[in-house]
Amino acid sequence: MKRRIGLLIMAALPSACGMAPSAPAPQVAEIGFGTALPFGEVARVCDVREQDLGKMVEEPAARGYRLFDSQPGSAGPRSFYITGFADDCARQLTAANVLFGTPSVYEQLHYGPGGENLPIAETDAAYEAIKASVCGVGKGKPCGKRIGTLDKTAFFVNAYERLGQTARWSEVLVHDGAVAAVAMKSAN
Repeated sequence: MKRRIGLLIMAALPSACGMAPSAPAPQVAEIGFGTALPFGEVARVCDVREQDLGKMVEEPAARGYRLFDSQPGSAGPRSFYITGFADDCARQLTAANVLFGTPSVYEQLHYGPGGENLPIAETDAAYEAIKASVCGVGKGKPCGKRIGTLDKTAFFVNAYERLGQTARWSEVLVHDGAVAAVAMKSAN
């Protein structure tokens, strides 16, 4: 009897501490190279050479990933491609501007002054689960001394529909070679 109670307590402890296992990663559809995607969607593009993706414009701190712009210098929405995923397929999204962000910067914004006013979505919930497993901390707490490890295995992709002021953007969280979550966010 004591053993069963102990097992029940052990099973309930992670979720009570905000360390519940993460939700399954979103399904990302596969499309053919050159297919136009609506803003806010992410798709897999396989069997395409890197040199066909456009100009490499950024490499995040997470190892092995690269961002390609299909029409560098354009101010309008266009295809961007991210390479480096475990399945060797690029991820495509449509935007006018794309920025990568590290977990370190995410934590400064979300756990610092004013962080409680930032929009929360699926990417934030997925980050909390990943952070709990990598850093061993609960929901709403910064990673601490293991943030460097998280910076090497995870990053955020923020995509904006147009240049200039925009109150709406899409956010993708990538971790350990896969898209962990996709969300639309709004400042309103």
